Amino acid sequence: MKKRCVGSLVFLLLSLLSVAQNKFSYSYRFGAQVAFGLSDIANNEVGIGGLAGAEKRFSRNFAVEAEGSYVYFTGDKMWYEMAKNRAFALPVLAGIKAYLSPQVYGSVRAGAAWFLLNDMNKSAVRPAYGIAAGLNIPKSTNRINIQLGWTSFRYADIQRGYGTLSTSININ
Repeated sequence: MKKRCVGSLVFLLLSLLSVAQNKFSYSYRFGAQVAFGLSDIANNEVGIGGLAGAEKRFSRNFAVEAEGSYVYFTGDKMWYEMAKNRAFALPVLAGIKAYLSPQVYGSVRAGAAWFLLNDMNKSAVRPAYGIAAGLNIPKSTNRINIQLGWTSFRYADIQRGYGTLSTSININ
């Protein structure tokens, strides 16, 4: 099941990126993020991690994107035997990004999340979705990206989610 889900996700990402075939080039970003567990993320409140993404504009105002990130949730209210806090999330999402101006954007995303919460015996993969809004520092430098995001997935009949604040470096 997991192999089929991962294979389908890779096919979806490649399909979205290959749809955009014109003069606009790819853009990549790599950075760090801080996450805040806002709904049912296993008593964890704060997480740290990183992200990597790619996008391809297919018009002046729209782009397709793919983003993968990793968050390790550290700020925990509970004590675990032998300090075994192991909550993490690794979503891989693809979506459409709309540029309101050359620097300001919003996006909607869907994909899958691989995650482990402290009350789980083993990790799981579930469908995930998210939204994001961000700012690329003015076009003269256009190397820094600041983004606010929300990622959500369902586990044990509970919708769980977390917000992120990330800073990344754009490579055009």
